[in-house]
Amino acid sequence: MSLGILLVTVGGSWDITNHVLNKPESFASVPHGVMYSGVALALIGTVMSFLIWHKIEDKKYLKISLKLGIIGIVVLISAGPIDFLWHSNFGLDGLLSPPHMSLIFGMILTSIGGMVGLVRYHILSQSKSSKFLIVIGLLPIWLASSGLISSLSLPFSNTDFFNFNPEPVTAMIVATLCYPFLISLILISSSRLSKNKFGIISLIGGLFLAIYGSTAILPNFTMSDTVLFYSTNLLPLVASDYIISKLNYKHVKYIGAGILGSTFYMFYYPYIMYTYNEVLLGKLVSPSLIYSIYFELITDVFLITLIPAVLAAFAGCYFSKRVCEKIEA
Repeated sequence: MSLGILLVTVGGSWDITNHVLNKPESFASVPHGVMYSGVALALIGTVMSFLIWHKIEDKKYLKISLKLGIIGIVVLISAGPIDFLWHSNFGLDGLLSPPHMSLIFGMILTSIGGMVGLVRYHILSQSKSSKFLIVIGLLPIWLASSGLISSLSLPFSNTDFFNFNPEPVTAMIVATLCYPFLISLILISSSRLSKNKFGIISLIGGLFLAIYGSTAILPNFTMSDTVLFYSTNLLPLVASDYIISKLNYKHVKYIGAGILGSTFYMFYYPYIMYTYNEVLLGKLVSPSLIYSIYFELITDVFLITLIPAVLAAFAGCYFSKRVCEKIEA
């Protein structure tokens, strides 16, 4: 299930980039093909999970994983016909459209179901190598949830028939609070579930950067030379990873979470710029100007968002403890 959703999120991020670049889109576009190939893979994974669940004795342990997976895959499959009908009747769809929302919620439910199953398998197997299943389980949740936040905060939903663009100030608040919360929740959870093993945070974060960079930055040729800048996000990842896994302080995870949350504007480079530009500058942005406007905003965004972002990251760290306790129970 998780691998299928990972493929869906790759296609989804690519699709968002195409929206930004105003590339022609249809139901049969390449990003959509990648997404629905991922849906097919997730469906196969759900069927296999059901067969495994049917054979094991302690069915309660994996029941919630299977339930979430089945509900999620049903929502995912329904997104296909909805998307086809939408494109047939209205042409281009914005990020915050019913087809995209169906797809995103299906992705989140299915990826959570897959993650719970993988983590509980890791607990049962007691294998050191199975720690890496945590990476496979959490990464799709991070990517899918990022897609939801992007849909609720980016001004890419104004089409010929509908204008679903979020209100600019509300969108900025959503981005400022939800992105740091999500980064902290995912990465601190990965540390907790791996028993604070050094390298897990860096690995998940590095894979996120690789996927996001290859689908959101490289397709825009005017920004392809900024990949090196984007890779500097590895520094706070490794620093937080080391602090959390090596330092024996009671609240050390909150320190790591604060570092991670404060860098959210860099993690979601470059398109997060559109959210803050709507409120702080109001400039008309073309694909060739994304880079320059992003850096024009970076100091102001950091000063405005630092405190709320760190507090949101603290909340994500606190919530991760409750989530991990539920998963491991």
